[in-house]
Amino acid sequence: MECPNENITFWLYTRENEDKPHQMFAMDTDSIKSAPWVPDAPIKVLIHGYTGHKDFSPNTEIRPVYMKCCDYNIITVDYNPIAREPCYIEAARNTELVGMCTAQLIDQLVQQHGFNLSQFHIIGFSLGGQTAGFIGDYVKTGKLDRITGLDPAMPLFVTTDNNKKLDKGDAKFVDVLHTNALEKGKLEASGHIDFYANGGITQPGCKATKNQTKSGCNHARAPQYYAESIITDVGFYGTKCYSWIIYMIGWCEMFNSKDEVIFGEYVPQNANGLYFFSTNSEPPYARGTNQKSRRRRSSNYFQRGIKRL
Repeated sequence: MECPNENITFWLYTRENEDKPHQMFAMDTDSIKSAPWVPDAPIKVLIHGYTGHKDFSPNTEIRPVYMKCCDYNIITVDYNPIAREPCYIEAARNTELVGMCTAQLIDQLVQQHGFNLSQFHIIGFSLGGQTAGFIGDYVKTGKLDRITGLDPAMPLFVTTDNNKKLDKGDAKFVDVLHTNALEKGKLEASGHIDFYANGGITQPGCKATKNQTKSGCNHARAPQYYAESIITDVGFYGTKCYSWIIYMIGWCEMFNSKDEVIFGEYVPQNANGLYFFSTNSEPPYARGTNQKSRRRRSSNYFQRGIKRL
């Protein structure tokens, strides 16, 4: 595997060139110097999944919201030529190459162009979430501050080898969202903090349509929830629970604290553990804090748990 690779391209978006992205090449100084960088601003790196491209999820959900809210630098990684249908096995294997080449670009920006590694925040959806883990492994200039995995892909990433999947060792802080666990996404906790939306398997309002399977809808909610987290006035607040099983039988409040943590863009980076939140079935999805409804629910938890067992 060699980098740079012609099948992996990098595109910079800012408010100045939102509709006309600037292509950068890791080893081409001019392409980097001539880019319309926002000085000293955060650099968000967005990575698509299987069959995706630079104008596909999570870019279509997250990039416009960042443009609306903040004067950031957005780098979109496009590896569509090596992630096309029907070759999922090859696409999954290629995530390591994409991670390696993206790490090369980041190292060049830090070593040769005066950027600080702390400016970078990697956000990957599905296979892009696993790619983000490889970026963390291959960056040579230090340890990334933050990686966000949005429903990281499960098929071919069920392994005990942390070097072959997204895990909390890939950055100083790794936050993960699960929306379609056991199908397209992983159930396994993969970060310092893992959020499970509506239990992490299925999402309210999702059903099969002419253009999308029910599983695809559940999976696609991950970037939608994250995008909303950037600008919501309500917020997605997850409640801590010891395990996914304890949550599913409805016993979280019997055995755990009542700690709540906000999910998404503004998650506190000292938080850790497993958190669970509910959403609405259609936008806006965020429902705010759980504290107000806790008393009403708590009296029913024990009986619900017994019935589920």
